[in-house]
Amino acid sequence: MSAEVDQQPIVVGVDGSVGSRAALGWAADEATRRRAPLELVHSWRPMYRAPHDVAGDSEAELVARDHGAWLLAAAAGSVKASAPQLVVTTSLLRGRPSAVLLDAAAKAQLLVVGARGVGGYAGLSLGSVSLHVVSHSPSSVVVVRSAREVGPVIVGIDGSTESKAVLRVALDEARLRNSPLIAMCALFVHSRAEGVLDRERAFAAAQANANYSLEQLLHGVSNEYDAIEITQSLPIGYPAEVLANASMGAQLLIVGSHGGGGFAGMKLGSIAHAVVHNAHCTVMIVRDQSSTHSSTH
Repeated sequence: MSAEVDQQPIVVGVDGSVGSRAALGWAADEATRRRAPLELVHSWRPMYRAPHDVAGDSEAELVARDHGAWLLAAAAGSVKASAPQLVVTTSLLRGRPSAVLLDAAAKAQLLVVGARGVGGYAGLSLGSVSLHVVSHSPSSVVVVRSAREVGPVIVGIDGSTESKAVLRVALDEARLRNSPLIAMCALFVHSRAEGVLDRERAFAAAQANANYSLEQLLHGVSNEYDAIEITQSLPIGYPAEVLANASMGAQLLIVGSHGGGGFAGMKLGSIAHAVVHNAHCTVMIVRDQSSTHSSTH
């Protein structure tokens, strides 16, 4: 990765929640691996408004802003204590959390959020802010579910046009972690009721196509990543379910923002959407940034 790319910050959302603290730790480790600056972002807005408050100078605003400043200072202090070599900046901005984070993502090489923030309820697998930024971020997004540092990196490949870029990101992440990589392509065939009369033959064709696609992709990059232990996996099942199940033993699951399905202009495909809701480990959603700024890898 070039020094120019490394100057783009890794941006992490800070709100004081358990999920936010996990995201902060993950982002700090990732910034250390990439030798990238780290930007901590907190959005604030008054939680109530008194009838006679003057806009911009109310007690509610002062309390919210001061609390945000305290959260950022505590978070930055924690990072500097554990990783003093990191360049850490903070941004305290007024506005809706999702809007503030999306603005920050425009200049980031990676946006990192916790699976859930301070809102919502206990049963939520993914908070509304996290889902919104995953769906609309111009940069790649990481949703941190756990701080697990063991297990392989898993990448979901489907043979779509973005598969090569997603695979390269996964190879870079595996190399940074000195971790094995599992390149996984799920074999899914529709039912007889959906028009597939010979499912056995359809599975054989799907397996041959997936195996060829994986071999072609890996052949194109194998010399650059010869130190990485790479395993090919072709499990049978619905892709999102297969990837979510595989994530139970992984430290990081990487998928593209959308695969071969969907439609032009789609920000988040159905598989990525299902994976980010149901994965058991941290998930990286890789987005092609060629239309906004140069790729991060």
